[in-house]
Amino acid sequence: MEKIDRKFHFVATNPCKGDVYTEENAIIFCAKDAALVPTLETYYHECKALGCRKEHLESIDLLIERVRRFQAIGKDKKHFHVPDTDTDCEIDRCIGGKGL
Repeated sequence: MEKIDRKFHFVATNPCKGDVYTEENAIIFCAKDAALVPTLETYYHECKALGCRKEHLESIDLLIERVRRFQAIGKDKKHFHVPDTDTDCEIDRCIGGKGL
């Protein structure tokens, strides 16, 4: 199966449902990325348009607030940044599919 997220290698488990996610069926966004809050806001609006439950929308709102708080603290520690694919290894993996 093709890897969806070529930048990261990970295993994540939903503790409530037991579903397991890897780079083959999920993606990772870093909380420090400057583009994340607008991305999540767009996701919220798309979910709302699709008719998601209000609890899911509330969960997204809370996630956005946690990311905002993280970024507010991180700005002082230089963790907040413009996301980029900038090393030869990342470029080779993300664009060229090498090392997968």
